[in-house]
Formats: sequence, structure tokens, C-alpha cells
Amino acid sequence: MTRTTMHRLLGVALVATGLTATPAFAAGYCSDGLATEGIAVGNVSFEGAAAADCYGVTAGNLNSRVGAALLNGMNWGTGWTYLDATDGGSGDFMGLKFTVAATPSVSGNWTLTATDTNGAAALNLPASLDFAIGLKAGNEYALWGFDDIVADGTDSGVFSIVFTNAGGNRPTLSQLIVFGREASSGTITAVPEAKTYVMLLAGLGLVGFAVRRKLR
Repeated sequence: MTRTTMHRLLGVALVATGLTATPAFAAGYCSDGLATEGIAVGNVSFEGAAAADCYGVTAGNLNSRVGAALLNGMNWGTGWTYLDATDGGSGDFMGLKFTVAATPSVSGNWTLTATDTNGAAALNLPASLDFAIGLKAGNEYALWGFDDIVADGTDSGVFSIVFTNAGGNRPTLSQLIVFGREASSGTITAVPEAKTYVMLLAGLGLVGFAVRRKLR
């Protein structure tokens, strides 16, 4: 088999599996290997733990309404609600009120404090929750998902912006936004979706078919 034939067959497989070069505007999941601009689960930590998955990078604004709608339509499951943002007001989540603060830089520390406003009624601190952390810088943002974090109201982490602006430089953080849900609402997993395996198998099947046809 010639090198040209191999290149053509690999092209067929890549097209079939969706693993061709991803346009800069096409966000994807880190778990699927389709996230853009080099983001990784370790770019944001929560109490020393890396994220379970990340999503991005995508252009646009990220606010309480857009972010909640986006998250509730993603692979990470539903039940997400806005908690707080460094440039916005706090939301109330089942009697818990969170406040987030972050270093206005390309990397640094962030803190998430919380107060219990519902007395003895559930939900009380410490509480096991899922969290999604969004980093907005320049005209782009990305999201990091954390599974089953026990928050005690004095939590913290670090962040690093690795995506770049139009000038090729890492932009300074303009907003860190936090969403949350009860941990029982779903699982943030780093295992690719079933559809990814189907696409990979379909691509391999096409390669096999093309090879058999070429050898006849």
C-alpha cells in the first residue's frame, strides 16, 4: 500500500469519526479530546482537586442565564443553577448563599464562601454539591465541572487561563462565575459519550472497507 493511499484512508477515518481539525469556534469536551485552545482539567482546581471535565473554548458572554441554560443542555446533566460571579450578585440555592472572589490576572487564586440562611431546614453546610466554574477572559470563556465536592462555606482553588486573544496573548480574567446543583442530580464524568464510541467504530469500519476494496 502506498503512502498516498494510507493518507487517503486516514482522511476517511478522521472525517467519519469527527476528529479532523476543530475550528477555533467549535467548543468541545476535554473528556472527548475536542476542547480547543489547549484547555485541560487541571486549569482550575477546587480544594486541591482538578476538575472532572472541562468544556470550551467558546466565544461570547457567560452570565447567569446563558450559563445555566448551557450547562443544563450539556453532557454533565441537569439541575444547574447560578450561584455567584465576581462581577454579579449572589443567587440563593436552597437556603445557601455563595460569594466568589478571584485574582484579576491570567492565573491566581479564587475563593468561594457561603452562608446558611435557612436555619435547620435542608440544605445545610457542609453540603455535597456539584460545581461548574466558568472563566471569562477577552471575548471567550470555558467551563470546568467538579463532581461531589463537599463544600463547608470556606472553599478555594486556583485557576489558569491558557486560551489566547486575537493578539496571541493570554487575556486577564474578566469574570469567574460559579454554578451548582445537588450532587445527586447527575455525574460529571471524564468517560466519552456512547456516541463517540459509535463514531470511532464507524470510522474503523470505513477504513476496513476501503482497504479491502483497494486490495481487490
